[in-house]
Amino acid sequence: MPPYSDTDFLYFDTEKRSVIGPVEWTKTGTVKPLQKPGVPEEGEDRKRRGRPRKEYYIWGTYRSLKRLYNLEGKTKREESTQTLDEAMGRALQEPYWN
Repeated sequence: MPPYSDTDFLYFDTEKRSVIGPVEWTKTGTVKPLQKPGVPEEGEDRKRRGRPRKEYYIWGTYRSLKRLYNLEGKTKREESTQTLDEAMGRALQEPYWN
């Protein structure tokens, strides 16, 4: 059983591909941004001058995060597939179909 339900809102670290924890909310009902620890390193890698930019963790539902980053292993998405002959025959009979 996964540690979180699909409807839980969570912070996520994309570099480590791990869940940080549940999302915290403000009194007004918005998400509190969770800042990443550390500051970008100085040197040739850093092209911009000025103050270092703050970075924040992304957040979302556990369901969307596990689909985007394959948290529970590779999952197969269910897609409706038709052969070309079936699709052309249906398109000729019904011009507007889903």
